[in-house]
Amino acid sequence: MMGTFNPADHLILGHMPLVGISYQSREKDEKYRTRFSEASSMKRVIDAALSMGVRRFAAAAPGSSPLASLHLQVLRSIVGEGHAIDLIPCVEIPVKLGDKRVDAFRRWATYLTFEGEFYPEAKQRILDDPILNFREGWKDKLPMSKPYDREEFRNLSIDWKQIEDGLEHFNDLPVSYLEPGSETDFLTMARRFDLLGELLDRIKERGYKGVLLGVHHAGVTIPALDEHLSGFDGYVTPLNQMGVMMLPTKASAEKAIEGTDRAVYAIKPLAGGRVKPKRAFTYVFGFDLDGCMVGAASVAEVQEDLNAAVEALKT
Repeated sequence: MMGTFNPADHLILGHMPLVGISYQSREKDEKYRTRFSEASSMKRVIDAALSMGVRRFAAAAPGSSPLASLHLQVLRSIVGEGHAIDLIPCVEIPVKLGDKRVDAFRRWATYLTFEGEFYPEAKQRILDDPILNFREGWKDKLPMSKPYDREEFRNLSIDWKQIEDGLEHFNDLPVSYLEPGSETDFLTMARRFDLLGELLDRIKERGYKGVLLGVHHAGVTIPALDEHLSGFDGYVTPLNQMGVMMLPTKASAEKAIEGTDRAVYAIKPLAGGRVKPKRAFTYVFGFDLDGCMVGAASVAEVQEDLNAAVEALKT
């Protein structure tokens, strides 16, 4: 359990609701996209977090969603107003096989195959995960997709130009940590620590000192990276009482989070709105975390979530 609660130290306002992603329904996604198509609506939510002591914000590169660019513009306006904030932006790792991008369904089919050897329940957990099921055709396409094999692992590469272009978007912003996305899991499974090491080097050469690796398969990825990779500060990974997107199993993810000496930043503490805030934070802050990212789609949600975090830490 952490000591005295200070929102500025431990809470990061997530960006997903602000860019139109609810993890609940396509109708709600559309509602969020409509609501936050105006910068003033985004800014009200961010201002509410600022007023309650939050100074850290998640973000993503403009190409990640239609509203990501507007979100960055609003954050720039916050900086321009003189607020001392810092950002943790996520950048996709564009993994390629030959001249083609790695296929998302084949990538997840690979997790099913390799993790299923050690965690037989992983396949059904991935197929049933409520957040993953928002991907169109998830339960139809995934079982029919061919996993990548070890020979193909050896021929993987990263589109370095896309990485360089992505980093450009954050040059003028106060970034504390840069977060390469959850393609980290795939490169770790493929044992391509050489590519991950080069990625870390390139990020640091561009002036970004801190790096947190995005991980959705904490149970297998964190122990492997702790053993085989250096030069990064920690992990951004799902942590919630329901075990949503805590892979390959909730227990293995919890064990890996508890076992690492690196920093851990939790995401999806509310399991995409499926766990009530007080219950969610009581569970999450039972772990020794360096931070927790939580998204909010209104001023009222910001207030509810932050007040619940404070109450959870008092008990």
